[in-house]
Amino acid sequence: MSGFGFLSALAFACTGWAAFGLAMDRHYADIHGRGKEPTPGARKYCRALGILALLATFAIGVKLAGWSVGPVLSLGTLVAAALLLVLLLTYQPQHLVWFGRVTGTVAILFGVLCWAIA
Repeated sequence: MSGFGFLSALAFACTGWAAFGLAMDRHYADIHGRGKEPTPGARKYCRALGILALLATFAIGVKLAGWSVGPVLSLGTLVAAALLLVLLLTYQPQHLVWFGRVTGTVAILFGVLCWAIA
C-alpha cells in the first residue's frame, strides 16, 4: 500500500465531505452569516464536486488494495475524513472553505504521485 495513495484518498474524502457541507444551508450559513443560502448553481457545483471526490476515494482504495479489501479501505477512509470534518465544523466552521481547497490540492498532488510511482 502506498502512503501517497492513502493520503490522496483521505484528502479526496475530506474534499468531498467539505463540498457536501458547503451545499447545505446550515453549514453555508455558519460560514457566510445567518440567513445566507448557497445559490442553486453553487449547490449543484458543490454536490457534483462532492460526488466526484468520494468516487475518487473509492477508486483509489480499490486501486491500492484490490476489489476484496479496497471498498472496506475506502469506507474506513471516508469515516476518518468525516470525523475530521465534524471536528472542524464543531470548533472552526469558518475554515471549511480553506480546508476544502487545501485538501483538494493535496488530493490531486498525491494522486498524481501515487499513479506516477505505481
